[in-house]
Amino acid sequence: MEASCEADVKPNGTGPSMLLLGASSFLGPALLDAFGGGRAANTHCKHPVNGSLFFDTRSTRVSDVLAGLPVKPAAAIVLLGILPVSMAARDPADSAEVNVRGIIRVIDDARALGITPVFVSSDAVFGGSHAYWSEDDEPISILTYDRQKLEVERHLAALLPPWIIVRLPKLISPERNARCFLSSWVEGFWRRERILYATGQYFTPAAVPDAARAIAQLVQARAQGLYHLGGPERLSRRALLRAVLKEYRKFETAMTEVVECSLRDIRVLEPQPLDTSFRSDRFKADFGTSFRAAGELAPAAVQSYFAAQDGGK
Repeated sequence: MEASCEADVKPNGTGPSMLLLGASSFLGPALLDAFGGGRAANTHCKHPVNGSLFFDTRSTRVSDVLAGLPVKPAAAIVLLGILPVSMAARDPADSAEVNVRGIIRVIDDARALGITPVFVSSDAVFGGSHAYWSEDDEPISILTYDRQKLEVERHLAALLPPWIIVRLPKLISPERNARCFLSSWVEGFWRRERILYATGQYFTPAAVPDAARAIAQLVQARAQGLYHLGGPERLSRRALLRAVLKEYRKFETAMTEVVECSLRDIRVLEPQPLDTSFRSDRFKADFGTSFRAAGELAPAAVQSYFAAQDGGK
Protein backbone atom coordinates (compact mmCIF):
# COMPACT_ATOMS: atom_id res chain seq x y z
CA MET A 1 0.00 0.00 0.00
CA GLU A 2 1.27 3.48 -0.88
CA ALA A 3 1.88 5.86 2.00
CA SER A 4 -0.16 9.03 2.09
CA CYS A 5 1.51 11.97 0.32
CA GLU A 6 -0.32 14.53 2.43
CA ALA A 7 2.08 16.84 4.22
CA ASP A 8 1.79 17.60 7.90
CA VAL A 9 0.69 21.19 8.53
CA LYS A 10 0.70 23.50 11.48
CA PRO A 11 -2.58 25.11 12.56
CA ASN A 12 -1.46 28.43 11.06
CA GLY A 13 -0.48 26.82 7.75
CA THR A 14 3.22 27.58 8.13
CA GLY A 15 6.15 25.26 7.67
CA PRO A 16 8.03 23.88 4.67
CA SER A 17 5.97 22.44 1.82
CA MET A 18 9.04 21.18 -0.01
CA LEU A 19 12.39 19.61 0.82
CA LEU A 20 15.18 20.71 -1.52
CA LEU A 21 17.97 18.13 -1.52
CA GLY A 22 20.98 19.88 -3.05
CA ALA A 23 20.30 23.59 -2.45
CA SER A 24 23.85 24.66 -3.30
CA SER A 25 23.37 23.66 -6.95
CA PHE A 26 23.02 26.23 -9.76
CA LEU A 27 19.24 25.78 -9.67
CA GLY A 28 18.90 25.65 -5.87
CA PRO A 29 18.67 29.38 -5.01
CA ALA A 30 16.08 29.95 -7.75
CA LEU A 31 13.96 27.10 -6.38
CA LEU A 32 14.07 28.62 -2.90
CA ASP A 33 12.85 31.90 -4.40
CA ALA A 34 10.14 30.15 -6.43
CA PHE A 35 8.64 28.48 -3.37
CA GLY A 36 8.85 31.59 -1.23
CA GLY A 37 10.31 32.29 2.16
CA GLY A 38 9.88 29.52 4.70
CA ARG A 39 8.15 27.18 2.27
CA ALA A 40 11.24 25.11 1.48
CA ALA A 41 13.64 23.26 3.74
CA ASN A 42 17.00 22.77 2.06
CA THR A 43 20.16 20.70 2.39
CA HIS A 44 23.82 20.84 1.42
CA CYS A 45 26.76 18.47 1.41
CA LYS A 46 29.81 20.77 1.13
CA HIS A 47 28.52 24.34 0.74
CA PRO A 48 25.90 25.54 3.29
CA VAL A 49 23.28 28.01 2.02
CA ASN A 50 20.39 29.79 3.69
CA GLY A 51 20.39 27.74 6.90
CA SER A 52 20.60 24.46 5.02
CA LEU A 53 20.91 21.09 6.75
CA PHE A 54 23.76 18.68 6.08
CA PHE A 55 22.95 15.77 3.74
CA ASP A 56 25.37 13.21 2.34
CA THR A 57 23.76 10.97 -0.27
CA ARG A 58 26.03 8.09 0.71
CA SER A 59 25.07 8.03 4.38
CA THR A 60 22.26 10.43 5.34
CA ARG A 61 18.67 9.21 5.38
CA VAL A 62 15.69 11.42 4.61
CA SER A 63 14.30 10.62 8.06
CA ASP A 64 17.43 12.21 9.57
CA VAL A 65 16.52 15.51 7.91
CA LEU A 66 12.86 15.30 8.88
CA ALA A 67 13.88 15.02 12.51
CA GLY A 68 15.10 18.63 12.32
CA LEU A 69 11.98 20.04 10.64
CA PRO A 70 8.79 21.31 12.30
CA VAL A 71 6.56 19.61 9.69
CA LYS A 72 6.83 16.98 6.99
CA PRO A 73 7.16 18.41 3.46
CA ALA A 74 4.81 17.22 0.74
CA ALA A 75 7.55 16.80 -1.84
CA ALA A 76 11.32 16.36 -2.06
CA ILE A 77 13.16 17.83 -5.06
CA VAL A 78 16.26 15.73 -5.76
CA LEU A 79 19.17 17.77 -7.14
CA LEU A 80 21.83 15.49 -5.70
CA GLY A 81 24.72 14.09 -7.67
CA ILE A 82 28.45 14.15 -8.39
CA LEU A 83 29.46 16.98 -10.73
CA PRO A 84 30.99 18.00 -13.07
CA VAL A 85 29.74 15.53 -15.66
CA SER A 86 33.31 14.52 -16.54
CA MET A 87 33.77 13.02 -13.05
CA ALA A 88 31.23 10.34 -13.87
CA ALA A 89 33.19 9.40 -16.98
CA ARG A 90 36.48 9.28 -15.04
CA ASP A 91 35.10 6.97 -12.37
CA PRO A 92 31.79 5.37 -13.40
CA ALA A 93 31.66 2.93 -10.49
CA ASP A 94 32.29 5.47 -7.73
CA SER A 95 29.98 8.11 -9.25
CA ALA A 96 27.21 5.52 -9.65
CA GLU A 97 27.33 4.95 -5.90
CA VAL A 98 25.95 8.50 -5.51
CA ASN A 99 24.29 9.24 -8.85
CA VAL A 100 22.36 5.97 -9.06
CA ARG A 101 22.30 3.88 -5.91
CA GLY A 102 22.42 6.82 -3.50
CA ILE A 103 19.68 8.77 -5.27
CA ILE A 104 17.46 5.69 -5.61
CA ARG A 105 17.86 5.14 -1.88
CA VAL A 106 16.83 8.78 -1.25
CA ILE A 107 13.80 8.42 -3.51
CA ASP A 108 12.70 5.18 -1.83
CA ASP A 109 13.21 6.77 1.59
CA ALA A 110 11.03 9.74 0.63
CA ARG A 111 8.24 7.54 -0.70
CA ALA A 112 8.27 5.38 2.39
CA LEU A 113 7.76 8.54 4.44
CA GLY A 114 4.85 9.71 2.28
CA ILE A 115 6.85 12.41 0.47
CA THR A 116 6.54 12.75 -3.32
CA PRO A 117 9.96 12.56 -5.02
CA VAL A 118 10.70 15.08 -7.78
CA PHE A 119 13.76 13.90 -9.70
CA VAL A 120 15.63 16.48 -11.77
CA SER A 121 17.06 14.87 -14.89
CA SER A 122 18.69 16.23 -18.05
CA ASP A 123 18.15 16.78 -21.77
CA ALA A 124 21.36 14.80 -22.36
CA VAL A 125 19.55 11.50 -21.74
CA PHE A 126 19.00 11.87 -25.49
CA GLY A 127 21.87 10.95 -27.77
CA GLY A 128 21.50 13.98 -30.02
CA SER A 129 20.68 12.22 -33.30
CA HIS A 130 17.78 14.56 -34.15
CA ALA A 131 15.98 17.70 -32.99
CA TYR A 132 12.97 18.32 -30.75
CA TRP A 133 12.85 15.26 -28.55
CA SER A 134 9.54 14.67 -26.77
CA GLU A 135 8.59 12.90 -23.56
CA ASP A 136 7.42 9.97 -25.68
CA ASP A 137 10.78 9.46 -27.40
CA GLU A 138 13.01 6.66 -26.17
CA PRO A 139 16.13 8.09 -24.47
CA ILE A 140 19.50 6.92 -25.80
CA SER A 141 22.20 8.52 -23.70
CA ILE A 142 25.83 8.51 -24.81
CA LEU A 143 27.27 10.07 -21.63
CA THR A 144 28.01 8.15 -18.42
CA TYR A 145 26.47 10.85 -16.23
CA ASP A 146 23.24 10.86 -18.19
CA ARG A 147 23.05 7.08 -18.42
CA GLN A 148 23.10 7.27 -14.63
CA LYS A 149 20.26 9.81 -14.74
CA LEU A 150 18.36 7.44 -16.97
CA GLU A 151 18.78 4.55 -14.52
CA VAL A 152 17.10 6.65 -11.84
CA GLU A 153 14.35 7.70 -14.24
CA ARG A 154 13.59 4.08 -15.07
CA HIS A 155 13.49 3.15 -11.39
CA LEU A 156 10.89 5.86 -10.77
CA ALA A 157 8.89 5.08 -13.89
CA ALA A 158 8.46 1.49 -12.70
CA LEU A 159 6.81 2.67 -9.48
CA LEU A 160 3.22 3.62 -8.86
CA PRO A 161 2.52 7.35 -8.45
CA PRO A 162 3.09 9.78 -6.89
CA TRP A 163 6.37 10.85 -8.49
CA ILE A 164 7.59 13.52 -10.90
CA ILE A 165 10.54 13.53 -13.29
CA VAL A 166 11.59 16.84 -14.86
CA ARG A 167 14.15 16.97 -17.64
CA LEU A 168 15.96 20.28 -17.83
CA PRO A 169 17.91 21.74 -20.76
CA LYS A 170 21.01 23.88 -20.54
CA LEU A 171 20.11 26.50 -17.93
CA ILE A 172 21.15 30.12 -18.28
CA SER A 173 20.92 33.05 -15.93
CA PRO A 174 19.66 36.48 -17.04
CA GLU A 175 21.63 37.86 -14.09
CA ARG A 176 25.39 37.89 -13.66
CA ASN A 177 26.28 34.48 -12.26
CA ALA A 178 29.72 32.89 -12.13
CA ARG A 179 28.14 29.46 -12.61
CA CYS A 180 26.48 30.39 -15.91
CA PHE A 181 28.38 30.04 -19.17
CA LEU A 182 26.91 33.30 -20.50
CA SER A 183 28.59 35.20 -17.67
CA SER A 184 31.79 33.25 -18.36
CA TRP A 185 31.69 34.40 -21.96
CA VAL A 186 31.19 38.03 -20.95
CA GLU A 187 34.02 37.76 -18.45
CA GLY A 188 36.18 36.30 -21.20
CA PHE A 189 35.42 39.25 -23.49
CA TRP A 190 36.26 41.64 -20.65
CA ARG A 191 39.58 39.89 -19.97
CA ARG A 192 40.34 39.58 -23.71
CA GLU A 193 40.66 35.84 -23.41
CA ARG A 194 40.66 33.45 -26.35
CA ILE A 195 37.22 31.83 -26.50
CA LEU A 196 36.83 28.46 -28.16
CA TYR A 197 33.29 27.39 -28.93
CA ALA A 198 31.75 24.52 -30.83
CA THR A 199 29.50 24.81 -33.85
CA GLY A 200 26.84 22.26 -34.68
CA GLN A 201 25.52 21.85 -31.14
CA TYR A 202 21.85 22.69 -30.54
CA PHE A 203 19.67 22.94 -27.44
CA THR A 204 16.57 24.65 -26.07
CA PRO A 205 18.02 26.64 -23.15
CA ALA A 206 15.82 27.97 -20.37
CA ALA A 207 16.23 30.66 -17.75
CA VAL A 208 17.03 29.35 -14.28
CA PRO A 209 14.15 31.32 -12.68
CA ASP A 210 11.69 30.06 -15.32
CA ALA A 211 12.65 26.44 -14.74
CA ALA A 212 12.41 26.90 -10.97
CA ARG A 213 8.93 28.44 -11.21
CA ALA A 214 7.80 25.59 -13.47
CA ILE A 215 8.99 22.98 -10.96
CA ALA A 216 7.16 24.88 -8.20
CA GLN A 217 3.99 24.82 -10.31
CA LEU A 218 4.28 21.07 -10.80
CA VAL A 219 4.76 20.46 -7.09
CA GLN A 220 1.99 22.80 -6.00
CA ALA A 221 -0.45 21.30 -8.52
CA ARG A 222 0.50 17.77 -7.41
CA ALA A 223 1.28 16.86 -10.99
CA GLN A 224 2.44 13.36 -11.84
CA GLY A 225 4.75 11.86 -14.44
CA LEU A 226 7.46 13.06 -16.80
CA TYR A 227 7.79 16.68 -17.95
CA HIS A 228 10.24 18.48 -20.22
CA LEU A 229 10.95 22.05 -19.13
CA GLY A 230 12.79 23.56 -22.08
CA GLY A 231 12.82 27.06 -23.48
CA PRO A 232 10.79 28.01 -26.57
CA GLU A 233 13.78 28.48 -28.88
CA ARG A 234 16.06 25.87 -30.45
CA LEU A 235 19.36 27.46 -31.24
CA SER A 236 23.02 26.67 -31.58
CA ARG A 237 25.80 27.52 -29.18
CA ARG A 238 27.20 29.75 -31.95
CA ALA A 239 23.95 31.73 -32.24
CA LEU A 240 23.84 32.24 -28.49
CA LEU A 241 27.44 33.43 -28.40
CA ARG A 242 26.75 35.87 -31.20
CA ALA A 243 23.77 37.29 -29.30
CA VAL A 244 25.97 37.82 -26.23
CA LEU A 245 28.74 39.39 -28.31
CA LYS A 246 26.33 41.72 -30.11
CA GLU A 247 25.03 43.07 -26.79
CA TYR A 248 28.53 43.30 -25.33
CA ARG A 249 29.62 45.59 -28.18
CA LYS A 250 27.01 48.12 -27.07
CA PHE A 251 29.08 48.61 -23.91
CA GLU A 252 32.68 47.81 -24.86
CA THR A 253 34.86 46.95 -27.83
CA ALA A 254 35.36 43.20 -27.83
CA MET A 255 39.08 42.58 -28.32
CA THR A 256 38.94 38.86 -27.56
CA GLU A 257 39.64 36.15 -30.13
CA VAL A 258 36.60 33.97 -30.83
CA VAL A 259 37.54 30.65 -32.42
CA GLU A 260 35.03 28.32 -34.02
CA CYS A 261 35.56 24.58 -34.06
CA SER A 262 33.63 21.37 -34.46
CA LEU A 263 32.26 19.83 -31.28
CA ARG A 264 34.18 16.72 -32.24
CA ASP A 265 37.45 18.71 -32.24
CA ILE A 266 37.19 19.49 -28.50
CA ARG A 267 39.11 16.99 -26.38
CA VAL A 268 36.72 15.42 -23.89
CA LEU A 269 36.48 12.05 -22.21
CA GLU A 270 33.22 11.21 -23.97
CA PRO A 271 31.65 12.54 -27.20
CA GLN A 272 28.98 15.14 -26.54
CA PRO A 273 25.45 14.88 -28.02
CA LEU A 274 24.97 17.22 -30.98
CA ASP A 275 21.28 18.05 -30.57
CA THR A 276 19.44 17.80 -27.26
CA SER A 277 16.70 20.26 -28.15
CA PHE A 278 13.34 19.09 -26.90
CA ARG A 279 9.66 19.89 -26.86
CA SER A 280 7.87 20.88 -23.67
CA ASP A 281 4.34 20.41 -25.01
CA ARG A 282 3.07 18.47 -21.99
CA PHE A 283 3.90 21.25 -19.54
CA LYS A 284 2.49 23.92 -21.87
CA ALA A 285 -0.74 21.96 -22.30
CA ASP A 286 -1.18 21.39 -18.56
CA PHE A 287 -0.15 24.84 -17.32
CA GLY A 288 -0.17 27.23 -20.28
CA THR A 289 3.06 28.79 -19.05
CA SER A 290 5.65 30.15 -21.46
CA PHE A 291 9.36 30.47 -20.86
CA ARG A 292 11.48 33.39 -21.99
CA ALA A 293 13.45 32.89 -25.20
CA ALA A 294 17.22 32.60 -25.04
CA GLY A 295 17.49 35.49 -27.48
CA GLU A 296 15.96 37.68 -24.78
CA LEU A 297 18.04 36.25 -21.95
CA ALA A 298 21.45 36.68 -23.58
CA PRO A 299 21.28 40.52 -23.74
CA ALA A 300 19.93 40.59 -20.18
CA ALA A 301 22.97 38.65 -18.94
CA VAL A 302 25.32 41.18 -20.56
CA GLN A 303 23.37 44.13 -19.18
CA SER A 304 23.46 42.60 -15.71
CA TYR A 305 27.22 42.15 -15.95
CA PHE A 306 27.84 45.82 -16.77
CA ALA A 307 25.31 46.98 -14.18
CA ALA A 308 27.32 45.09 -11.59
CA GLN A 309 30.55 46.60 -12.94
CA ASP A 310 29.08 50.12 -12.63
CA GLY A 311 27.85 49.35 -9.12
CA GLY A 312 31.33 48.39 -8.08
CA LYS A 313 32.91 51.66 -9.16
